[in-house]
Amino acid sequence: MRPSPAHERGQPTFEYSRITSRIWIGTNQCCTTHFSHTLRRLGIVADVSLEAEQLDAAYGTEVFLWLPVRDHRAPTPVQLRVGVHALAALVAAGQRVYVHCKNGHGRAPTLVAAYLIASEGLTVAQAVARIRARRPHIHLEPIQLRALERFARATPGVR
Repeated sequence: MRPSPAHERGQPTFEYSRITSRIWIGTNQCCTTHFSHTLRRLGIVADVSLEAEQLDAAYGTEVFLWLPVRDHRAPTPVQLRVGVHALAALVAAGQRVYVHCKNGHGRAPTLVAAYLIASEGLTVAQAVARIRARRPHIHLEPIQLRALERFARATPGVR
């Protein structure tokens, strides 16, 4: 999926990518005034926001988790653990989850990569590649990749 022309011009757009059968990554335009009707029609009931810059108006969700991370930064080890546990619990309950940051290119993919590392035993490179296969325009910052490497080393059972 290519970024939209509006996104390339710096205008906010609502776009998202399905990463697993239960997890989507996308932009923050899902939740500026309410949780998107489009996402609810897809059966998505939970919103995980990694934006420190704003707090969502996630009305219409059953579950909302805010893990505030500044743009171009990495979630803390505690934020990664809490986020991974939340994703695992929601997926185990058969729920669908929307994970976002501003553009869905760095912070949100970092959390979903941590989930894939913990839940499937993937390496950092494998987890990022899995996400990139579904959302080609992600670009994790070096600090985000280092956070994933530390997370993988601290996660039992991960290669």
